[in-house]
Amino acid sequence: MPDLTKAAAYQAFWEQFGIPAYEENAVPDGANAPGFPRITYEFGTDAFSDYGISLTASLWYRDSSWVAINAKAEEISVVIGRGGVQFPCAGGSCWITRGSPWALSMGDENDDLIKRKTFNVVVRWNTPT
Repeated sequence: MPDLTKAAAYQAFWEQFGIPAYEENAVPDGANAPGFPRITYEFGTDAFSDYGISLTASLWYRDSSWVAINAKAEEISVVIGRGGVQFPCAGGSCWITRGSPWALSMGDENDDLIKRKTFNVVVRWNTPT
């Protein structure tokens, strides 16, 4: 398998949860707008450093209950784990850990069926560029 770019590796990380994932500035709109559930995420990069960068991701469901979104949020939490998760990319690796607060529940003022979980993550790019 070829070494993925940072952007491709980060996209693949969020796609592993079995629902469509979009960089938050590239979510299709209009007739191509995605349905629910979906994940949107912030993307940012850095090179090898002692510090990670704080980013967010959001899990979106449209449902009358919080049961399904809470279960998916728990699945994401388990994958990241207490010590984080690391995977190869761009001649190095990416290490994702939980930020604080880890996850926040939100709604939508225009649609009371929309449920949203916002995750805070810390991403450390251990790559040469």
